[in-house]
Amino acid sequence: MAAKKDYYKTLEIEKNATPEDIKKAYRKQVRKWHPDAYKGDDKKEAENKFKEVQEAYAVLTDPQKKAMYDKFGYVGDTASYNRQRSAQNFGGGFFDDFFGGGSGVEDIFDVFFGGSRGKSKQRTGPAPMKGGDIHASITLNLKELIEGKKVTLEYDRQVECNACHGTGAENGTSFRTCPTCNGSGNITEEHRSPFGFVTNTRVCSTCGGSGKIIENKCSKCAGKGRTKQNHKVSVTIPAGVENGSTIRLTNHGNAGLNGGQNGNLYISVKTNIPKEFVRSNNDLLFNSSVDYIEAVLGTAVDVPLPEGGTETLKIPSGTNPGQVFRLKNFGIPSVRTGKRGDIIVSIDIKISKPGRKEKKLLKEVASLRKAKIVE
Repeated sequence: MAAKKDYYKTLEIEKNATPEDIKKAYRKQVRKWHPDAYKGDDKKEAENKFKEVQEAYAVLTDPQKKAMYDKFGYVGDTASYNRQRSAQNFGGGFFDDFFGGGSGVEDIFDVFFGGSRGKSKQRTGPAPMKGGDIHASITLNLKELIEGKKVTLEYDRQVECNACHGTGAENGTSFRTCPTCNGSGNITEEHRSPFGFVTNTRVCSTCGGSGKIIENKCSKCAGKGRTKQNHKVSVTIPAGVENGSTIRLTNHGNAGLNGGQNGNLYISVKTNIPKEFVRSNNDLLFNSSVDYIEAVLGTAVDVPLPEGGTETLKIPSGTNPGQVFRLKNFGIPSVRTGKRGDIIVSIDIKISKPGRKEKKLLKEVASLRKAKIVE
């Protein structure tokens, strides 16, 4: 009776190892024992170890075999099982004889070639192509920015031709079978390689994968499958939108080809804010100038509002240059919450050269304040 094999020990993993742990351990052992990568002198030992690794991986990655092994400690005729899986994957031959089964060959490609082998999928017909996107722009004034705006855009776009249903053929039926691929849409080529015959399937270049050739082009679209059509769409621009923001309307672009999805409409939003204001997030910055006497004694200024009109702001006596005041909730709404920012008023103080009488009075004030004056 053959000695019991410890597959977990072969891969140097615990019995509760996850499938990902098993795969990582397998790759590590492949790098270590692959005869072509083995750095030791005993190539025979490396080959035997490599086969053991293959056998262990074949069992532990198959749920049924793994369950049998965990319960009984063996899996019956594992070699036969490996050959069967190898034959399914490669049709026998080199990989079956050398690796003792095909269960882990794909992972060997992972280890030595930097990625798993892709499984080719035979595609019939030309690939669907998404339609082109359309770009538009709108400009909002400050009032529209505060309140939001609903706009209707009108533009031309490409749509599926209703005469040929997008086929490009007259009445959608004027076709003949492609002589190159005999209607399959694919060309199959077979090449001999060191591992046997390799079959490659590619899209037929004559018909583009449709399997059909247009005999008479559609008279409405000239065989393009699409025609130009005027399109209208309404969109609401939310209040508070940032300058340069882009709004996407899905499927409002040009029609796709071969059943592909329509493109999108992208709307670029520009905001036209008067020069006296500067936007800072949801606040509006505004500068107001007052005479130095007004700053000393106190005054009031009229601040323009985004929606029109003004709001009177009281400037208290003793206001300093650059001092700021806030008009609460007169700024720009938040796109998310709708809460408005503020108008932040910065005070500039104008100081002009005094006349004779004004200078005399100022000297009296300076004397009262014991200010130092140098003429």
